[in-house]
Amino acid sequence: MLVSGQHIVIEGECIMINRMHLLVLTIGLSGLLAVTPSLADEAVDEAVDEIDNVNTKNCIRVRSLRSTKIVDDLNIIFYMIGSDTYHNILPRQCHGLKREGRFSYKTSTGSLCKQDTIRLLYQAGSGLQEGNACRLGLFHPISKEDAAALIDGPIEPPQAKPVPLPEPEEIGADSEASGDEQQT
Repeated sequence: MLVSGQHIVIEGECIMINRMHLLVLTIGLSGLLAVTPSLADEAVDEAVDEIDNVNTKNCIRVRSLRSTKIVDDLNIIFYMIGSDTYHNILPRQCHGLKREGRFSYKTSTGSLCKQDTIRLLYQAGSGLQEGNACRLGLFHPISKEDAAALIDGPIEPPQAKPVPLPEPEEIGADSEASGDEQQT
């Protein structure tokens, strides 16, 4: 992390994530409210919104920021001094964030807040150049274990092994043999 006055540069690594873990707690609710599909859908949406906003923060103090980890073009993990960790889901894709792996921000309040702008940083000659501007979302508290799981990315399913195809002679032989048996 580079600090120059109120201008801060943060570097991170990039991996992919999704937000499906928030829906785990609502699956049982949708089963219980299966009276009508629309009621169940509304209940799930409300539960996800409620879960999503519990303990979220609009701002974090820059002074308490220890480091960040860029997950992908939509997700950044903020590690705070102490034990707090926050997951920020950007409202829109920040093209190039994953590729460049670093961003800057300016603050006059000492806090980094929802809707504040970060700017991508890319190598230009012997220095860094600011690029695309992207807005931050809410700061969702997340355990260090869950943050590590997000950074590690989804577990790859086992690769399917191809089934050998029968030779054309084998296909014809099977049908002829079964045809002969039926005629007797």
